[in-house]
Amino acid sequence: MESIYIWAGLAIGLAGVGVAVGQGILAQNSMHVMGKNPRLSTFFLTITILGVALVESAAIYGLVVAFKILGTEGLEGVKAVGAGLAIGLTSLGAGIGEGKLVGGALEAINRNPENKGKIMSFMVLFLALIEVIAIYGLIISFKILG
Repeated sequence: MESIYIWAGLAIGLAGVGVAVGQGILAQNSMHVMGKNPRLSTFFLTITILGVALVESAAIYGLVVAFKILGTEGLEGVKAVGAGLAIGLTSLGAGIGEGKLVGGALEAINRNPENKGKIMSFMVLFLALIEVIAIYGLIISFKILG
């Protein structure tokens, strides 16, 4: 029964690591392009803030599942393992992937500012596709937990 604390911690811990790494990559790329192209810095800052907020969702999923694990009476340890790993690992990957994606979009816009609309459209599409993976982890975690 006490193992549920480990799995609740890993649910948010793995998700948090993925989000922190993804946001770090995104912020690094943002600072890089702002330094290279100061006239677009306001646009880059707007995209960075949007990207950070979107990447953060994976950590929120991990937090929700961690609370669900901790709040479920009589939870079997193996269910806590499954739920914690399902959300932790999917959120880890989604957080890093989304951060790299938005950071790459900023670099692409810096190189080709005239294509920023097309780049942004593809960025949003690809963000949605990556986010679905974390949502799958959330759904499976809730299904495991009942």
